[in-house]
Amino acid sequence: MIAAPMILTLKLKESLPKDVGRAIARLDPEDMKQLGLEAGDVLELQGKRKTVAKAMPSYADDRGNRSLQTDGLVRENAGA
Repeated sequence: MIAAPMILTLKLKESLPKDVGRAIARLDPEDMKQLGLEAGDVLELQGKRKTVAKAMPSYADDRGNRSLQTDGLVRENAGA
């Protein structure tokens, strides 16, 4: 039996320059835990469209604010 997808609404933020072009989505480790994700897992993102990115933990300065950091290409692909 396939589990229903977990939905979590987060505020989008621009990724750091070193993550641009790498299809990385950084989120708080607590949010990753809630979604059952580990670093490197593929994450489906949905705005007006769906796209995927590699889930990675956010840096310490960006934790606790319910945000998701992605580059412009990932956001554009999601229609966000």
